[in-house]
Amino acid sequence: MRVLPARETSRPATVPAAARLAHYAVLAAIIVAGAALRLTALNRQSLWFDEIDVVVRAQRPLAQVLRTFVAAGENGPVYNLLLALWVRLAGISEIAVRAPSAVAGVLAIPLLYLLARRIAGPATGLLAAGLLAISPYHVWYSQEAKMYAMVVVLALASTYALVEALARNERRWWVAYAVATTLLFYSHVATVLVFAAQSLYAGYTVLVRRVWPGRERGWLLAVAVLTLPYLPIALWAVRVIGGQVATWHSPVGLWAALQIFGVKFAVNRYDLVVQERAAILYAALAALGVVVLARRRDPARWWLLLLALSSVPVLGLWLVSLRNSVFSDRYAIVALPAYLLLVAAAGAWLIRHRRLWPLGIAAAFLLVAFAWGPLRDVNRAHTAQKEDWRSAYAWVADRAQPGDVILVTPGYLITTYEYFAQREPRLAAYPAIPMRSFTADAWFNEAEMVRLLQQEAGAATRFWLVLSPDRIGADDPEGILEGWLAAHGAKADELVVNGVRVTLYQLAAPPAALGRAH
Repeated sequence: MRVLPARETSRPATVPAAARLAHYAVLAAIIVAGAALRLTALNRQSLWFDEIDVVVRAQRPLAQVLRTFVAAGENGPVYNLLLALWVRLAGISEIAVRAPSAVAGVLAIPLLYLLARRIAGPATGLLAAGLLAISPYHVWYSQEAKMYAMVVVLALASTYALVEALARNERRWWVAYAVATTLLFYSHVATVLVFAAQSLYAGYTVLVRRVWPGRERGWLLAVAVLTLPYLPIALWAVRVIGGQVATWHSPVGLWAALQIFGVKFAVNRYDLVVQERAAILYAALAALGVVVLARRRDPARWWLLLLALSSVPVLGLWLVSLRNSVFSDRYAIVALPAYLLLVAAAGAWLIRHRRLWPLGIAAAFLLVAFAWGPLRDVNRAHTAQKEDWRSAYAWVADRAQPGDVILVTPGYLITTYEYFAQREPRLAAYPAIPMRSFTADAWFNEAEMVRLLQQEAGAATRFWLVLSPDRIGADDPEGILEGWLAAHGAKADELVVNGVRVTLYQLAAPPAALGRAH
């Protein structure tokens, strides 16, 4: 058994001042570049439904927001509370509501640098920070009003605190680990997979291999402390896995899941050829990174931690989905930093190698080149890449007339109207009717639909049907609503934008004077 020093480091004993200055100048440039990619063009894309929904709910009384800490199915109560406080100060514009995620995205860059430097040295730290700074996947979620950029920061903070706690065995680091991990739990239910990965590493190195003598008590106490705050989440997770809570995600096979993450972690989405080549390059470098770190004479075996952090969230999400599909790639975004760190370790090793350095330079060039296209054509595109509710409702506001009614289907999308009615006062003059689901509500049928229109629409004969083509099939698979509108009137106008369709129907008479279609 080998006793580790309080703090291992791969830095040479003395580093010339000029080299240190150059090193931190490069780090500063990386952070500035990452900040520019995340903090600018925040309003270029419309908020999509998930963003709108969380923003509208964040405006509710704080007592209601606080209930999300105990409400089943709430993935991110911590984020909901922070956003609720933030919108009361900053408002609900696209820039305002996306700013917290953008800031979190920027903070992740130096935090990954610190973790990578601590585990694999300063050169790997710079490369890892650089890869995260230009990661199209991370930039995408850093510009979205959801919790995913925040969970990356908290996962990094939790892991860094664990590394320092194991290395130093100081109470402050164990406390920091418990606090960061608890916040992580309450940011997204799937983040327990980060804790699972950390526990696999710590359990093996602390209890089995005895790599960290004297750390048993600190680690076991931290695990015990973390058990209580996780219980409410565990109860909700058991209900999901047991199939007691309906999900809308399609089942995904293991190979397909690995391919999805290979592409997402490399370029997010782009041309199919670029996706395939980038995914292969990243995967090959990550595998090489594992080998490079495993060959180092490092009794801490940090490569095991990185391997667990980059694989357990992915595999765990897939395994859970075998029982009840909850598979969505963004749920395992917490695996991205460890994956990039492994890629960076391989790149740093290649660049330092006296004979393989040209391969290292070529790999670095390709990594930047593969990121450039998606960053330019997807992340910063002027055309709609997300559901374009903004254009859809602006079109309605420009053309609607007094007495018009807006129909929103599926009905849960009514929050899109609520949000844009605040942003566009003209919309507030037109009542909106959320249509119930013909599949979720067994009692709701065409007759009940007509009755709802008769009760809510009054004497209206012009109806703006706002729907999501991707979602309508689950709630109105037979097209009952559109069929009824077409049977009793005619299409007067239509707009189709990314993820949204708006159709104006002119009826022959108000719904109260009409019955069911024959």
